[in-house]
Amino acid sequence: MIIFCEECGARNDLNGDALSDGRHTFACRQCSEMLMISRPTLDGGLNAFAGMVPGESEAPETGSPISILIVDDSTVLRKIVKEIFAADHQLKVVGEAENGLKALELIPQLRPDVVTLDVNMPVMDGLSTIKHIMIKCPTPVVMFSTLTGQGSQATFEALRYGAVDFLQKPSSLLKEDLKSQHELIVSRVKNAARAGVDTIRYLRLAQQNDPSPSVNGTPCRHVFAIGSTYGSYGALLGLIPKLNPALPAAYLSVLYATPTHVEAFARYLDAHSPMTVSRATDGQAIRSGTCYLVSVFETVTLQDGPEHLSIRLRQNASMDPEHATDHLMTSMAGTLKDRAAGVLLSGIGDDGVRGSGRIMEAGGCVILQDPNTCLCSDITASAVKRYGLPTVLPGARMAQAIHSRCQEMCE
Repeated sequence: MIIFCEECGARNDLNGDALSDGRHTFACRQCSEMLMISRPTLDGGLNAFAGMVPGESEAPETGSPISILIVDDSTVLRKIVKEIFAADHQLKVVGEAENGLKALELIPQLRPDVVTLDVNMPVMDGLSTIKHIMIKCPTPVVMFSTLTGQGSQATFEALRYGAVDFLQKPSSLLKEDLKSQHELIVSRVKNAARAGVDTIRYLRLAQQNDPSPSVNGTPCRHVFAIGSTYGSYGALLGLIPKLNPALPAAYLSVLYATPTHVEAFARYLDAHSPMTVSRATDGQAIRSGTCYLVSVFETVTLQDGPEHLSIRLRQNASMDPEHATDHLMTSMAGTLKDRAAGVLLSGIGDDGVRGSGRIMEAGGCVILQDPNTCLCSDITASAVKRYGLPTVLPGARMAQAIHSRCQEMCE
C-alpha cells in the first residue's frame, strides 16, 4: 500500500499486513509527521450520512450500542453526562476517567467508539491528551467543556490536534433549554461515532511571523466560494492554511456561526495561514490572496465595479439561512460567470449543491471533498449524485486541486 503524507507529500510504502488490526499509525519517512490510516467502514460509502441531521441521527445498524468513554475531572459533570447517554438505548458508557492520563490507560482496554473530553483537567489536560490519543490509539474525540464554546481558541486547538467535534457542557445558564442541550449532545456523539477514525487528521499549522500578511497585489481573476456547514471549522482549518496566497484568486466562506464567533475564527486562521484571513465587511474590496469569512446571519453578494470587485453585506437579512452558500454561489455565478468557482466540504443538508450547479452553468468549476473524509457527507454526497463530479482528499490535496483549477481557468 502506498500512502502520501499530506504534510510534505512524501511517498510511504506500507506492508499489506499493516492494517491487519484495522488501524495503524506510523511516522512519515521524510518529515516524521504522525500519519494514521484505517480500513474503510462497510457503510462508509456516499450515502453513509444521507438524511442525517442533529437530533434525528440513527445509530449504525450494528446491533451494538455506541460505546463512550467520559473524561472529566468533575464527578458531578461525569454523572450528568452519563445520565444523558443512559437515556438513549443506542449509547453506552463503558468507562469514566478523571484526567487525561487515566483516559490513556483505559482507551486501549475499552476501545470506545467515542471519547468525550474535558479541556481543563489536572495531571494531563485535554489538549495534551488528544495528541497522545491520535498517536497511540486514534479514536473520535468530542471536546466537552465550558472552555470550548465556538469562539474559544481552545476549540480551534482541539480541532487542530484531531478532535472531530466540540460541544459545551450542559448548563442551565445556556440559552437553550436542557432538553435541547441533551438532544444536541446525543446527536453529535452519534455523528462522531459514525464518522469514525477516517475523519481524524492532525493539522500542523505554522505560526506566521507577520500577524497580518499582505495581499499579493495581483489582480483578482477568480473567486472561490467555499461551502460547509457541520464540521466547517475542522474542514477550513485543514484547507485555508494550505492554499497558495500567490494565486490570482480570493476565497469566500459562509460559516454557520454568529458574527462574533466568525471574527474569532478569522483571527485564528489569519495567525496560522500564509494568506490574509478576515471577516468580511460591507463595501470591502476583494483582493487576491485573501480569504473572507461571513456569518450565516449575514447576506453576502458580490458587486463588480469599474475598479474592483467588492463585497455587499447585509445584516439580519430576511433570507433562508439554510441556503446561505447557495445564495452566495448564485450571486457569484451571475456576476463573475466563468470566473466563479465553488468548493464543497463537510456538512449536513444540501446548502451549496444548487449553487454549485449555477456556477457550472455559468462556466465555472466545482471541487468536492471526498465524502468518506467528511464529518458529515450530506452535501458532498448529494453533489456527487447530482452532478457526477470527481472528489478530492481534504487538506493539501484539496489545496493542490484548487491551484490546478485556478491555473486552468487562467489559461
